Amino acid sequence: MKIVELSDIKNIPVSFTLGSFDGLHKGHFVLLSELKQSSVRTNSKSLVISFYPHPRRIVDSDYNLELLNDKSEKLRILNEIGIDYIHFIDFTKEFSKISYKDFYENYIFINLDVKEIIVGSNHGFGMNRDGNKDILSEMCKNHSVKFISVEPLVYKDRSISSTRIRKSLSEGNIEDANEMLGYEYDLGGTVEKGKGLGRKINFPTANIILNRTDKVIPNTGVYFSAIRIKEDLFFGITNIGLNPTVGNSVMMLESHIFDFNEDIYGKEIRVSFIKRIRDEIRFPSVQELKMAIEEDFIKAKQIEKDYRANR
Repeated sequence: MKIVELSDIKNIPVSFTLGSFDGLHKGHFVLLSELKQSSVRTNSKSLVISFYPHPRRIVDSDYNLELLNDKSEKLRILNEIGIDYIHFIDFTKEFSKISYKDFYENYIFINLDVKEIIVGSNHGFGMNRDGNKDILSEMCKNHSVKFISVEPLVYKDRSISSTRIRKSLSEGNIEDANEMLGYEYDLGGTVEKGKGLGRKINFPTANIILNRTDKVIPNTGVYFSAIRIKEDLFFGITNIGLNPTVGNSVMMLESHIFDFNEDIYGKEIRVSFIKRIRDEIRFPSVQELKMAIEEDFIKAKQIEKDYRANR
């Protein structure tokens, strides 16, 4: 996949979809699959048009927007899907004031050889999101462009959305979040030295400083997780929280990696959250904490066995 300016592909036939895609999920994958089929059908290139920075951060700077995918993750996923091109619109306050008509007439149709446009049925665009699928459908007719509207994908009787996935993560409902995403939610960071308590109780942990603080942090608690160090995959137990038994005052991400005894201080790792084991609890003593972690270990090992069997 290639990052392009519209001028780079002015004379190349394209089919495209448009959206923020701050959290790519199963509903988006249906839309992107339709885009790829359109590309084949019309002998055109598949194009995703997105925004950077996220529009919500420009039009509502007081809103604390937490992302599901950062820009690099978005690029990686779209590349894996097989999208040909992506164009990022530099979203500014000035751009946010462009009407839906000006956007499509003077930004899209004048610059691209468009064959088909594929959007979700709840698609909104232009200033105040005044444009909708019905308006866009009429505009496409005027330019002899085929318009395709894709209905939302439903999970447990409700449409899948980034907002819904964020809520599931904030509640610690990692399994529903992962089911709606279509992959395991993860966070990346750098391993730093901790207090060494884990090693003292025979459960050494990798203490992780998160690379990005604007991604959603799942609810505090203990999770069965997959840990990736470069190309190697391991499993383990990850705790998100303050570790109240030893009185930490800042949020921490700590992973005990099964069957692992290497020095990874300063290295980048990614933690994927698979199943929540329990809440974070303040134990009366370190010894009781150790006993709880031993129980977590037994549960996690069984989850790992089931996980491997079902992959």
